[in-house]
Amino acid sequence: MKGFDYNGSSREKEGAILKSLFLLIAMVALIGVGASAQYHYAFYYDTTGGQDLEVNLLNAMPRENGFALSAHDAYGGELWSTEGTITGNQAGVIRLGDYVPASDLAWGVVTVDSVEQLVIGLEYFMEDELVAIDTIYREAPALNPNEDFWLGAYYNQVGESETALIVMNPWETTGGCTIVVRSSDGQTLYQSDFVLGPHESEYVPLTNEIGHGNLLWGFVDVRMTGQSVVLALEYYGRGCAGLEIDNVTEYYY
Repeated sequence: MKGFDYNGSSREKEGAILKSLFLLIAMVALIGVGASAQYHYAFYYDTTGGQDLEVNLLNAMPRENGFALSAHDAYGGELWSTEGTITGNQAGVIRLGDYVPASDLAWGVVTVDSVEQLVIGLEYFMEDELVAIDTIYREAPALNPNEDFWLGAYYNQVGESETALIVMNPWETTGGCTIVVRSSDGQTLYQSDFVLGPHESEYVPLTNEIGHGNLLWGFVDVRMTGQSVVLALEYYGRGCAGLEIDNVTEYYY
């Protein structure tokens, strides 16, 4: 099992792995994570259509770290949650497909609240083949309610390439955003306002909105007012695996 630094025998390794998984998955955190959590992370998952996600929780601190993880469906309902602790400087892994109930709505936002800072490694799978790796180390930001902030990302609709946008509300209150898709020469090709309920997600396949073109690529701009959202992008038809997934959690302005 990856993610554990252990140099004993095979039997000892197996015991250490089972112990770490027990701490990570089965044990109820004794410290009350919900009341004492200081950090709030969010990212995209999908367990439909042969997809899956491994969440690697990396405790970079020397102290024990309590965490609470929740996976929400597309409408914001909680499908599965767990709490636990991670020993200082250790790590553990959760394969969401092993726990999230099968459903056509089993995609959207995962939130992780922790007492200490985490680094979160994400491994996205399609039909048990690893297709993308991402790393989350910034929290979902708390915004000044009197200012606008922007997320930005790249899209590509050239040839057989396709991009899908997933905008997610990582909070327990309703929020909104405006998505603008611009061509490489600055023309606005798509614009839409979204109001998202708590933990709700919206899927926007750009092929349906702007089509394809030999020079159809450019900038996705997401304006946030008062409350942050998290953006993910699915890139199809690019690279060896045919699917790349990236999360955008940090605003550029």
